[in-house]
Amino acid sequence: MKKIIITAIIATVIATYFWSCEKDDICAEDTPTTPNMIVTFYNADNQEVRKSGRILQFMEGDSIEGRDAVAVDSLVVPLRADAESVRWGFTLVTNAPGGGLNYNTDYIEFKYTHNEVYISRACGFKSLFYLKENTNEEPNPVLTDTIPADNLWIQEIQVIESNIEDENTEHIKIFY
Repeated sequence: MKKIIITAIIATVIATYFWSCEKDDICAEDTPTTPNMIVTFYNADNQEVRKSGRILQFMEGDSIEGRDAVAVDSLVVPLRADAESVRWGFTLVTNAPGGGLNYNTDYIEFKYTHNEVYISRACGFKSLFYLKENTNEEPNPVLTDTIPADNLWIQEIQVIESNIEDENTEHIKIFY
């Protein structure tokens, strides 16, 4: 009789434990999280044609040492939820005469605001970003070269979608 009572108590405790879990205790993999900005590269001479190039990206202060440049026509660029601007370096890697490599880095500073949106108890919050308007008094984005200058390889930047709320949309076009 004791075994039956102990087994019933243990079964009740285990059943109560499993029934107490709610579906928001686990964040599903397909739950939308903080989106990244999608930057796509285009041919400056024919602005409807995407252009692949060996391009490295890095946040200002990071190093490109030891990174491999792979040919891409778009990049996923994260924005910081703890700041209102971020400066990214984009390095175009080309073949140099004699078999070496040339590295030409341009910097783009993006200014934005962000809004945190509650998803669920398990997933927490996600940030949505909104690029600030480009004006003469406060240009956005801002393109600069390295010091000393090595010639800008980026010829033009177009903001296609200033609301960065998902990763299904092209946000920025870079022409080179």
